[in-house]
Amino acid sequence: MKVFEVITEHCEGDSNKIITTRQHVTSEKNTLLSVVEHFDLHCKSLEMELMSVREAVVVSEHIESTR
Repeated sequence: MKVFEVITEHCEGDSNKIITTRQHVTSEKNTLLSVVEHFDLHCKSLEMELMSVREAVVVSEHIESTR
């Protein structure tokens, strides 16, 4: 499983102050393209700017409790 870092920016109301949001997300398709496509639509609908998407972590193993 891959974890992607997504950075967006927006201004609230009439303010000129830029608010930067950093999120860490996963994708069912596990691809960079699927994350970019999702956030491109998301940002357009909310008048935000998609600044960056990158692969942040690759989870290679999930260990389940043995107790």
